[in-house]
Amino acid sequence: MFKTLLNAVTVVPAIFIMLLSCGGTASTKQPVQQFPPVPLPSIQVKALYPGASTITVLDSVASPLKDSIFHYAGNMDHMAYTASRDGSLVITVYFTPGTDMDQAELNISNVVAVVTGKLPSQVIQSGITVLRQNEPVVMAIDIFSEKSGQYDQAFLSGYAATHIVPEIRGIPGVSHLITLNGFKDSLMRIWLNTDRMSTFNLTLKELTAAVPAKLLEAVTGILYKKNEPASSYIIKCKSEHNQLAAFENRLIRTNADTVLKLKDVAAKIEFGPYTNGNFTGINNQPGIGILVMSLAGADHNKIQMAANKLMEKASAKFPAGVKHLMLYNPKDSLYISPE
Repeated sequence: MFKTLLNAVTVVPAIFIMLLSCGGTASTKQPVQQFPPVPLPSIQVKALYPGASTITVLDSVASPLKDSIFHYAGNMDHMAYTASRDGSLVITVYFTPGTDMDQAELNISNVVAVVTGKLPSQVIQSGITVLRQNEPVVMAIDIFSEKSGQYDQAFLSGYAATHIVPEIRGIPGVSHLITLNGFKDSLMRIWLNTDRMSTFNLTLKELTAAVPAKLLEAVTGILYKKNEPASSYIIKCKSEHNQLAAFENRLIRTNADTVLKLKDVAAKIEFGPYTNGNFTGINNQPGIGILVMSLAGADHNKIQMAANKLMEKASAKFPAGVKHLMLYNPKDSLYISPE
């Protein structure tokens, strides 16, 4: 957990496109602002297998690419990959600070070139891209309802889209904005780890088979290079809030002596946003987050000053009960220490 002396509460994601940094809200009477760690430099590999299912993408595209990248990418910290039902695959490779990213990008490109011959022809025809992630988060802004039930996230999102987003997007040096709404495109998320899977001698294929194919949206895998927990997976499924118990009780394996259910294997099963980490709020009140991304080489200090001035002016016209906080500023990271 990270903290500063600023008097606010939230969690914003470290904008990893898996995007897998943890998110949530706090409800203490004396809130403390929480920030993500400074994002690690990263490179994304994107591929598309038109018409393929999530499982097919995992087996025929993700498997050869991720295994080769994992073993041959120097200075790698960890890697995340997501196979989705639209046939897409996104692999994000995170590197240790100080890595020569020009060389890292060249190495990844070389690995992908070697593996290409093992991939389905449709994937090769669609093209595989290797792209450095070089648009950093300049700051994050939280817009929230001061009182419970006064405004929901749909209202706050609409208000921000009309009155705030266009203005911030116009600040010189801003690349684009990402609006985070925790209840948009919500899914059932099943958390797994390889240690627990090994205990039951289960494979990822067996576990995904427990979910009807029409409900399976995506599977994300996380691979750690060293000195980290075991590898883990997240299975994302279409669902409703009231189907949590049904998912927990899905059968994985049965024999004469035992019945193994999904809840016996999963580390956690929860209902939440498609991208973990994109829920934002203040003391359990509805809120949305706006991440401000910069162009390469932009002056972050000027962007932050302009955004602060803009929000100060905009807040004077907010509907009664709508508040905002400037949540994340990379300069604040210099004063963050582990708790």
